[in-house]
Amino acid sequence: MKIRRVTPLWRWLSAALAFGMMGACGPELEQESLVSEEVPVDAEVGADSVSAMAGDRYADAVVQRGVFAVLNPNNAVGAPDGNAATFLGLLGGSLLLDMGLGEEGTGPLRIYYQGLSLAVIAQVEFLRADMSIISTGQANLLDLGLGTHSTLVPFSSATAYRYVRLRGGLASLYGLDAVEDTGGGAGATCGDGRVGASEQCDDGNRVPGDGCSSACNVEPGYTCQGTQPSVCHDVNECMNGTAQCSVNAFCTNTPGSYTCTCRPGYSGNGWTCQDIDECANGTAACNPSQVCVNTPGGYDCVSGSCPAPWVECGAQCVDVSSDMNNCGACGVVCPAAKTCSSGVCVLG
Repeated sequence: MKIRRVTPLWRWLSAALAFGMMGACGPELEQESLVSEEVPVDAEVGADSVSAMAGDRYADAVVQRGVFAVLNPNNAVGAPDGNAATFLGLLGGSLLLDMGLGEEGTGPLRIYYQGLSLAVIAQVEFLRADMSIISTGQANLLDLGLGTHSTLVPFSSATAYRYVRLRGGLASLYGLDAVEDTGGGAGATCGDGRVGASEQCDDGNRVPGDGCSSACNVEPGYTCQGTQPSVCHDVNECMNGTAQCSVNAFCTNTPGSYTCTCRPGYSGNGWTCQDIDECANGTAACNPSQVCVNTPGGYDCVSGSCPAPWVECGAQCVDVSSDMNNCGACGVVCPAAKTCSSGVCVLG
């Protein structure tokens, strides 16, 4: 028989207190006055949620084994979303949550809760797949008022837990939004804002180009700190000396990288930059009475004779000490087997 009845929270608490007193000195209340929805023993609620939440660190299903007075128990499945299961722990009532096959918990348990009217200390049991107890702890649900709060229950065993059982005290009423394994084991989810064992970073999204990639790895040119969530900063390669620009180039920092641009008077890709000979390519602006002398990154306009080792070739001064095409005079090329040395063709 299934009973579907929505009961205001104040009536739940009133009925619970009445039940507790009558259980000690009088007849029991009918079950339908306390439980809004009865689910067969061992039936798992939220089968669709199991596949939808596969790979995360949150409970995948509610396992109805001895659950007592829980309204909308499936709201405790998945990540915290503001929708909570109304949990009425009464005379040993409990709620059993399945972390999921292959997603067993390895670290402390964070409990997200809301709607407290009084502080609650709940017992937490960490269970193996065969329902045997690994360890127990206490959840101190002390934050009152509106909104979702959280508390951490320590877990230090080397044995992973498949199930988590929450037991309430006498007439404890609160909303359970989610439970989360904070160990970052096989259940780590990229983009949830918590760094798992297989993640280098997790900034709470899966958007690339902000330092933490869509696969939760630190992107080149960034450094990330923090685990809940990660905060990533661009690395300034131009400032820290790791840029590979030419000495004749400007370095400009960009998000995650940098650019190299040859300085005026040089040409190239920024990683290699060669001097531009303005005297030879005709871009120099010397007066007709002057001769052009090429310099690194520029040129000079000289009046009168060209300084050694340059020789005057038309309107420009040419260094003949190393240029085989201008050895001793303009346009003179050394014959085969000879090379230019200090402006003279000599045997090589």
